[in-house]
Amino acid sequence: MDRVTSFIRDPVRFLSKALLASDLLLWLFWMPLMLRIHTLPILLKRLARNERRKRKMPLNDAVGIVTRLCNLRPFRSRLFPKKCLRQSLTLYRTLSQMGYPVEIHFGIHKNGDDLQGHSWVTIQGKPIVERTGMEIFKSVYSQPSVTYRVSVADKSIR
Repeated sequence: MDRVTSFIRDPVRFLSKALLASDLLLWLFWMPLMLRIHTLPILLKRLARNERRKRKMPLNDAVGIVTRLCNLRPFRSRLFPKKCLRQSLTLYRTLSQMGYPVEIHFGIHKNGDDLQGHSWVTIQGKPIVERTGMEIFKSVYSQPSVTYRVSVADKSIR
């Protein structure tokens, strides 16, 4: 019933969320193939350069849709990447296409003989989804979006 009232109150917002969700579902199904075809730096450049959606959806709405879809049961199978990579790539793609100045990070943590990897997305240096436990990972690779590079360049000119 909540979705029906949401649609009645603001049909444009409801439809934009539905379109984003359908786009993300297609992307999530293609992700394993894209990761096998492209190296990570090339894939990240392709994801960031494609700025089709000029209209920004509120950040919280977009992040909520991405995290819910990335946690769906089909995407937790062995065919798909682990949750942090799946969610980080999807957030990076979605938010950079919307024009948000995002940056994706890949980090490691060594605990004795164990080596753990993790990925996350930030805006202005602050993680978008993860709020705690990030300090144990040392970032070894980062890729800013095109929007991030432009906004940093604009600030350095002034």
